[in-house]
Amino acid sequence: MGIAADAFARMLLQLLPPGRWNRDPEGVIASAALASADELERLDARSHDLIRESIPSTTDELLEEWESLLDIAAEGTEDERRARVVARIVARGRVRPVDFQQALAPLLAQDPGDVVVMERTRAFAISIADDQEIYRFFIYRDPLEPGTADIAAAQALLDDMAHSHTKGHVIESIDFLCDDPLSLCDRDLLGA
Repeated sequence: MGIAADAFARMLLQLLPPGRWNRDPEGVIASAALASADELERLDARSHDLIRESIPSTTDELLEEWESLLDIAAEGTEDERRARVVARIVARGRVRPVDFQQALAPLLAQDPGDVVVMERTRAFAISIADDQEIYRFFIYRDPLEPGTADIAAAQALLDDMAHSHTKGHVIESIDFLCDDPLSLCDRDLLGA
């Protein structure tokens, strides 16, 4: 990916001022250039590592620092830990449906496009005669999908992400969300 030592050595030799220089590959100047080029190759590789480490989804060496910065416990596999770091970063200040999908997908063991965000409409709020229902939304994870979801962690992250006037719920069933105002059933989510 980076530049090889011999390429660095050639560049260093080209930087010599005009004149007669012994450019023999076995000569002292070429040997000094090659010795310096080895270090330049190492520094070039480390600079590529630094760029990779600055991206939370590809970090290895700096994973602990990312977790410390974001106040995340260092537990689980490295992939799970990276997913939590990415989820926390995405969660900061964003509340579009696509942001919920990106942030919650690792915790729900799904691809972001498979996370379903169900928002309430004004018409639905009117139909149940509850103006506050417009501020409720649901993140649905199909329980038949493979993988193990961490619903509690997803709900906690969702609570951190949502605006103060909205209420989100991570659910695995869409059979009963809220009934009509004329029945004798509980108008909230089951168990709420």
